[in-house]
Amino acid sequence: MNRERVALITGGLRGIGQSITGALAKQGYHLVVHARGASEEQQEWLSSLANDNGVEYALACADFKRQEEIQGIFEVVESRFGRLDVLVNNAGFENCHAAESMPIKDWNDVIQVNLTAPFQCAQFAARMMKVNGGGVIINMTSIHDNVPRKGLSHYCCAKAGLHMLTKSTALEWAEYGIRVNSIGAGAIETDMNREAIERFGRDKFNHWIPAGRVGNTEEVAQLVTYLCSEHASYITGTDMYIDGGFTCSIPSGTTIDPLIRSVINEVRFWSV
Repeated sequence: MNRERVALITGGLRGIGQSITGALAKQGYHLVVHARGASEEQQEWLSSLANDNGVEYALACADFKRQEEIQGIFEVVESRFGRLDVLVNNAGFENCHAAESMPIKDWNDVIQVNLTAPFQCAQFAARMMKVNGGGVIINMTSIHDNVPRKGLSHYCCAKAGLHMLTKSTALEWAEYGIRVNSIGAGAIETDMNREAIERFGRDKFNHWIPAGRVGNTEEVAQLVTYLCSEHASYITGTDMYIDGGFTCSIPSGTTIDPLIRSVINEVRFWSV
C-alpha cells in the first residue's frame, strides 16, 4: 500500500456524509466509508466514485448504538490501508421527545450515537495518527450545540458535548500534529428531506434564515475539504457554523418554535 492519504467518513453514504465522501475522493483520498448498512445502489455508487477518481476504498458497516462494533471499523482501516490521515465524525441520530416524558432508552441512544461513538472513533483515530505524525479530525456538530430546541434536549446536549470534546481533544493532541475542529450545520437540504421541505413550504425556511435560503450538502463538503487541507494547518479547536447566518440572528422563540416542532419529525438536516 502506498503512503497516500486515507480518510474515514462515518455515515458516509447518505446526505451530508455522501457529499463529504465524494469531495474527499476528488481530493485524492483513499476512503474508508462507514454506514449502518449499504444497499446495492450505494455500493455501486461508492465503487464508481473510487474508480472515477483513481482511489481505493473499503466499506465498514457498524451500528453506532452498539459500542462493541466501533472497533471493527478501525480494524478495517488498519488491515486495508495501515494508516489514517482524516476522520470525519459525521454519523448522527435524533428523535423528538419532550424532556419530562422522554424514555431513558431514547436519551441513551442519542447520546451514544452523537457523542460517545464519535469520542470512541476519535480515540482510535488519534492512536493511529500519532504513529503517522499527525492528522485531522472533524466533528460534525450542529447549530443545536448552541441553540436549544424544544423536544431535542438529548440531541442538543450531545452536540454541545461534541463541541467541547472538539476543544478538549484539540488541546491534548496538538503536540502530536493532530488538528481537531467541528462544523455546526444548520438547515441543509438533502435528497432525503427535499420533498418534506417543499411540502412544508420552502419560503418559510427562507424567511427565518438570514441568507434567504437552505444550504446544500456540497457547501458543507467544501468546508470539510478546506479544514483537511494544508491551507487550514493553523486551525484547530474551532467550531465553524455553516448556517446562512442563523445562529447570529435567531428569530424569537414564539416564531421559530412552532415551525421547528411541526417539521422536526419529517425534515431531517443530519446524516445518519
